[in-house]
Amino acid sequence: MTNTSIESAIRELETYNKQGESYTDATGRYGWRNPIRADTGDLLRILTIAANPLRVLEIGTGHGLSTLYLASGLANHETCHIDTIEFDSGVAESTQQRMDDCKVPVRVHTGDALDVIQTLNGHYDLIFFDAQKNKYQEHLKALINRQLAGPGSIILADNVTDRREECQPFLDWFVAEGINHFILPTECGLLVARL
Repeated sequence: MTNTSIESAIRELETYNKQGESYTDATGRYGWRNPIRADTGDLLRILTIAANPLRVLEIGTGHGLSTLYLASGLANHETCHIDTIEFDSGVAESTQQRMDDCKVPVRVHTGDALDVIQTLNGHYDLIFFDAQKNKYQEHLKALINRQLAGPGSIILADNVTDRREECQPFLDWFVAEGINHFILPTECGLLVARL
């Protein structure tokens, strides 16, 4: 279900620098925020349409470009919902305003992903990872332990090719658990799996 405000916001965010931006928060924590590449957005939309999820979780919101692609693939904005996690409070606030302006069912949670995961409840049908690559496995295990992810959950993860070394423990986990997965050959590599 797309609408003109979503498409307009996507077009605006697609103009942001794809090389990203660095940030340091008040505690001195350093991070890097960069939008998904042009070849990933429509894949997120298509995979969301195919999965037909009621509940979506995104770890790594940024300015909301991938969030809007996910939202544009939802079947019904009255019954579906996206929770997304952004570490930077200023970015989270402006992104929540963008989501509200687009009238999409998105709640932006602010904080460290592992901390926010402990506050969430209910099973997610689709989960998109796009935050700290070396934390993907830890985030997934926390989601499974809290039964936020489990049998039937679709897992999508960006940057598994261009940041493979950081993602390797996450990728190895799928192999060790015997979970069928594959990597779409996008510019950065997009993992797709079903738990």
